[in-house]
Amino acid sequence: MKFPPRPWIAIHGSDTSMRRDTPSSRVFLMVCLTTLVMHSGCSQWQRRGSETRHPQSSGFHFTDISDQVGLGAIDAKRVMWVDLDGDGFADTILNNRRVFMNRRGRRGALPRVFVDRTDASRINAHPFDSDGRRFADCLQVGDVDGDGDLDLFSGRYCDLQRPALRDDNPVVDEQGQPVMAVTDDTMRSRILLNDGRGSFTIAPDALRPNHPETTSAAAFFDYDHDGRLDLFIGNWYREYGLSHRCYPSRLYRGLGDGSFIETTTEAGLATVDEPGLRHSSRPVYGVAHCDFNNDGWQDVLVCAYGRQRNMLYKNLGDGTFVDVAEQVNFDGDDLRSGLYPDWVEREKEESFRANGNTFDAACADYDNDGDIDVFLAEITHAWAGESSDPSTLLVNLGAAGDYRFERRLDLGIDRAHSIERWNQGDLYAAWIDFDNDGLQDLLISSGDYSDGQFLRLFQQQPDHRFTDITLAAGFNWEGSGCLSLADFDHDGDVDILVTRSNNRLPPERRNALAPRVALFRNNVGHKANWLAVTLVGRGAGGANRNAIGARVIVTAGDLVQTREVYGGLGHNSHRNELTLTFGLGKRDRVDRIEVRWPNKNHTSTILKNVPCNKRLTIRE
Repeated sequence: MKFPPRPWIAIHGSDTSMRRDTPSSRVFLMVCLTTLVMHSGCSQWQRRGSETRHPQSSGFHFTDISDQVGLGAIDAKRVMWVDLDGDGFADTILNNRRVFMNRRGRRGALPRVFVDRTDASRINAHPFDSDGRRFADCLQVGDVDGDGDLDLFSGRYCDLQRPALRDDNPVVDEQGQPVMAVTDDTMRSRILLNDGRGSFTIAPDALRPNHPETTSAAAFFDYDHDGRLDLFIGNWYREYGLSHRCYPSRLYRGLGDGSFIETTTEAGLATVDEPGLRHSSRPVYGVAHCDFNNDGWQDVLVCAYGRQRNMLYKNLGDGTFVDVAEQVNFDGDDLRSGLYPDWVEREKEESFRANGNTFDAACADYDNDGDIDVFLAEITHAWAGESSDPSTLLVNLGAAGDYRFERRLDLGIDRAHSIERWNQGDLYAAWIDFDNDGLQDLLISSGDYSDGQFLRLFQQQPDHRFTDITLAAGFNWEGSGCLSLADFDHDGDVDILVTRSNNRLPPERRNALAPRVALFRNNVGHKANWLAVTLVGRGAGGANRNAIGARVIVTAGDLVQTREVYGGLGHNSHRNELTLTFGLGKRDRVDRIEVRWPNKNHTSTILKNVPCNKRLTIRE
C-alpha cells in the first residue's frame, strides 16, 4: 500500500507508532489512544521518565549540574539549545561558536553528558581561508532548505560607519577623510547549512543583498505561509555614541533552498534614516514574533534600545505588515515627560527618547485565556527618571479589548531597590512551567551592573499573580545572562541553561564573576504529569518543517493551555528548544490536542484521549 508523504503521529515512551492516512485510520488512531489511556494510565514509572533517574537533591527546585555533564568552567555569554543531529535531544551552542552534542552517559546517575564537537561542526569555518576562523555575533536556528535538519543564520555585527575619535573629535586621514573606528574584515552574515549530523557548510550568496550592518538579533518565521522559513534581522546604531541614526531592520523571504531575497520595502517594513519619527529606524537589540491578535498570522515584535519606541508589526496576511505598536500600547508606557531627577544634570529628552531599553520579549498565554501576553525585559536606571520604562508584563485584553495590551506592574514581579542610585539590568526573560502545574512561571535574568543582578524565578499563583521563589529554586546566580530552556534529559520537565554577564563591573568583581555556564536541572517538574509535543510541517506548500508559528491548544479537564512554536524570542536571537512541554498537574489524561498549522489554508489536526507523560511527534 502506498501512503501519502509521512502524515503520522508517533507517541514516544510506548510501543505505539501510528499513521494518519484515511478517515478510517483516524478512527483507529483515536481508539488506540483511548485504549492506551485506559490500560496504561499515568504511572509513577512514567512520571519519572524512561531516560532519567533523579538523584536525591538538596531540597531546591533546581541544581547546577554543569560540571558533572561537561559544561562547567566554559567561558560563555551566549547559549542556545538546538537539536543539531536530529536525535531528539537538545544539543547546545555556547558563545555562538562552540558546539556540544548531547550524548548518553556511560556511568553514574546522570544519563546525559555533553561532548565538544566544535571542530567537527565547522561552525567557525572561514569562507575564504581554509586555515582561518570566522565567528558569529548572533545566531538563529531554522530549517531553511526543507531537508529536515536545523540550519543557522550566522549574523555579523559590522560596525563600519562609526568614525574614530580623538579628544571627542573625529579622526581624519591625510586626504581629510574620516577614519573609521573598526577596520572592515570583509566578514558578513551568512547562512550555514546542516548536513543532518551537526556539521555545517556556508551557503554562498544566500542573503541577497547581504548588507554589512550592526546586526544584533534575528528570528525565523514563515510570514507568508508558503512553507518556507523567512528571516527578520534586527540592526542597531550606525554610529553609536555620536548620533541616534540607525540601520534599518530587514525582512528576507526564504526561497526554500537555503537562500533569501530581501522584501523589506514590499512588505511595508521600510524605515527612514531620520531619528524621532514614527517610522524611523531604531536601535534593535531583540526580535520576537507571535500571533498577538489570534488571526492565524505571526506578527513581529521589535525591541528598541536607547529609550526609543518599540514596534509591533501586525501581519496583514497578504505579505505586508503595519506598525500597530502605538494603538495596542506596545511602544512604551504613558510616562513620557523625558525629565531626569533633580540630581542628574541633563536636559529633558524628546518624547521619542522617553521610553524603554527593551532587550527581550517573552511571549506566552500566561493566564490561559487563549491570547498571547508579553513580558518585556528592560534595562532601567534610577538616574534616567520615570520616563525610562521598567520591565513590564503586558496582559492581552483579547478580542473584547481589540487585542490591546494592559501594562501591569502590580502582579508581584516588580522589585524594590535598597539604594537610591540603582540599576535594573533585565537582559532576558522566559516563561517556564517549572513544576508542571499548568501555570507558566517567569524567569528574569539580570546582569551587567554591580548592584545585585541575579537570575530570579517568579511562581505564578492561581490568581495569576506571582511570588518570588528564587531562594527555594536554588539560584544564587549573580550577573545572569543569556537563557535557553529545554528538557535536555527527557524526564518531562524543563531545565535551564544560563550564562553570566559581568559587564561594567570593577576588575575585582569581574574576576570573581567570570563568564561561565550553569545548567540548572529541574528537580521537581517530573513529579507532576506532563505532555511534550514536537511538530513537523510538510514544508513547501504546507507548513514550514519546524512548524514555527503553529499554535497548540491542549485541554485536560478544566485546564486549557495555548502555546506557540517560536523561532526567535528577543535579545541577540534568544531561543528555546522547539518542543513544547505542557504541565498537567494531577490531571491523568489529555482530553484534546488541537494543532493549528501555519499554512495557506490554516488547517488543524485534532487528537483526543491522549495518554500523558509521553513525548508526541505530530506531523502535518
